[in-house]
Amino acid sequence: MSLRKFVSCVLSATLLAVSPAPFAADAQEKPATQTTAAAAASAQEIPDGGMPRYIKPETPEERQLRLSTQVDPGIDPDPEEIFYRFGKRYMIVKHEKRWVRPTERPGFVKAPAINSVEEVYQENDKYVWTWIEVIDPIAPPTEEELRASQYTQLTPEQIDFLEGLRGEFTPLEPQKSDKKLAFEKSSSGLPVDGSWRNSLAVADMNGDGHVDIVLPPERAGRVTPSIFVGDGKGGWKYWRTTWPKRLNYGSVVAADFNKDKKTDLAFGIHLSGVAMYINEGDGKFREVERLVDYPTRRILAKDVDMDGWTDVVAISEGPVMRGKSPAPATYGYLRAYLNKNKGEKWEGFNIAQPGQRVSGDWLASGNFNDDKYPDFVGSSAYLNAIETIYLSKGANKYENLQGGNDIVPFRSLYYATTAGRFSARDRDDAIVTSTRRWVGNLDPKIVPTPPLPYVITVDRISFAGGQPKRTPIARWGGRDAVSVTGMNNGDFDGDGNLDLIYARADQRQFVLLLGDGKGGFRQATVDGLELGSQRHYDLTVADVNADKRPDVIIMYEAESGTSFSRKNGRVEVFLNRGMVKNQ
Repeated sequence: MSLRKFVSCVLSATLLAVSPAPFAADAQEKPATQTTAAAAASAQEIPDGGMPRYIKPETPEERQLRLSTQVDPGIDPDPEEIFYRFGKRYMIVKHEKRWVRPTERPGFVKAPAINSVEEVYQENDKYVWTWIEVIDPIAPPTEEELRASQYTQLTPEQIDFLEGLRGEFTPLEPQKSDKKLAFEKSSSGLPVDGSWRNSLAVADMNGDGHVDIVLPPERAGRVTPSIFVGDGKGGWKYWRTTWPKRLNYGSVVAADFNKDKKTDLAFGIHLSGVAMYINEGDGKFREVERLVDYPTRRILAKDVDMDGWTDVVAISEGPVMRGKSPAPATYGYLRAYLNKNKGEKWEGFNIAQPGQRVSGDWLASGNFNDDKYPDFVGSSAYLNAIETIYLSKGANKYENLQGGNDIVPFRSLYYATTAGRFSARDRDDAIVTSTRRWVGNLDPKIVPTPPLPYVITVDRISFAGGQPKRTPIARWGGRDAVSVTGMNNGDFDGDGNLDLIYARADQRQFVLLLGDGKGGFRQATVDGLELGSQRHYDLTVADVNADKRPDVIIMYEAESGTSFSRKNGRVEVFLNRGMVKNQ
C-alpha cells in the first residue's frame, strides 16, 4: 500500500458538525393544548412542569400521524413500555430540560443519556420526552476482532509519517511576555439579555462621526437587527430603526455599497441566504435584494473583483437539517456576490467549486499571493475536509490551495480564523484554529499513542516567496466542543507589529499574543478582560473610542435551557487602556 493510499484510508471519515438551532421556545408560537393525549391518559396526573405539549400546535389528526402508534402514550408515559411505530420498537424517555441540547432539526434534540439525535415526543417547562429506538444489544468485540481492526502491517515510510505526525499531538505553549495590558469594561446601554450570534459589525451608521455597533437579529428573539450608537467614549444607546422585513439570526457586515456616504448593511441569514440593505438615512433601511437558497451564518464585505465597489462573500454554514440541502448543487460552499448597479443588483459566482467542503461560521480575507485580488481562508464543519484556503488566479477566478497534510492537516475540524501581516510587510499570513484527532485504530505497539489524542491547535500559515508554510503557535488537549470560536488581530501594545487575540473556551479566558513582526508571538498578561460562561461565535476588534488603540467586543448566546423570557446572552465592550506595570 502506498503512503498516499494509506493516509487516505486511515484519515477518511466525515463528521457532520451540528450547531444549536431552534426547538421549543424558538418556535415563537403558543403551544396548542394536546387534547388527544389528555383524553387518552385522563387517569394520569399532570407532571411537574405543567401540561406537556409538542414543539408546535397540532390537531388530533396531526398528532396521530406524527405518533403512528396503536395507542396514545399519554402525558407521562411509562419509560419501560414499548411502542411500535413505523415498523420499529420505541421507548419514551424523560429528560430534565436543562440538560437537553437543541439541534438544527426542529423536533429533534440531543439528551445527556444518548449519543445520537433523538426525536421529541413532547415537552413542558421542565422536561423533554424523546423517542428511543429499542435495539438488541451487540456483544463487544473480542480481543482477536479488535486486533484485526487495527492497522498493524505498515511500511517503514508509513511508520515514519505517523511518528512525525505524532509530534503534532503534544502540548505547545507560547513563550511569556513581560508586558501587561489593561482593559476596562464599557458596555453601558448594550443588551444584558437575549441571545446574540454569530458576528456583528462596527461602523458609523448615523453619520455623527462615532462608530456604532450593529447586531444581527437575535436567535429565537427579536427578528430585526439592532443598532447601538456610540458616543465616542465607550457609551451606547439603542437607535430606533425601521426594517421592512423579518430576518433570522446570522452575521452582518457594513459598507457603503452605493457610495452615497451612508453606511449600508448585508446580512448572512441562517438557513436562508444573503440580504442586502441600503441605508436611506434617519434610521430607515431598504432591502434591495435577498439571495435565498444559500444557508450562511458568516459573510464578509470585500471588493472581490477590484472594480471599486464593495462586494459580499458568503461561506456556507455546512450541514443543515435533514432533507434540506446546504446549497443548490451548482453552488460552491464559498461564493462571492458582486455589487452591480450601485448596490441595487448582485451577481453571484463560485469561489469554491461544488464538492469542495469549506463551510462553517468563520471566514477571513487576506492577500496571500502576489496579485491584486483578495484571497480567502474559511472554516470546515466536515471532518477531513481540507479545502479551506482559496487563492485568486485573476479576476473572479480562484483555486483551492493544494498543500497536503503539511499545510492543512487531515483529521481536523476548522474553526475561527483571521489574517494579517504577522511575518512580512507585503504578504498576509492566515491564522487558523482546529481540533485534530489521532488515528484511533492504530496499534500502539507500532506507533505509541501521543500525549493528546485530541488536540486543539492555533497555526500560522505564511505565503512568503510563494511557498506556503505552516508554523504552530499553540496546542493543548481538548475535544471539539472547546475549540477556539473567537479570534481576531490588532496592534494592542502600539509597537507597530500585529498581535493576535483569541478566546479559550475551556479556560474561559482571552489569550493575547504580542507579535514581533517576524511571525513570532509572546503571551502578554491581560487585566480586566473577562470571558463569560455563555457560548460565543466571534470576537470583534475595533477602536470604538478613537484613542488609536484596538478594543474588544464580544457577544454571547443564551445558555441552553433558559426560557424565552430569561435568555441570558449579552454584548460586552472592553476598552484597551494600554500597558501597565506588570507586578
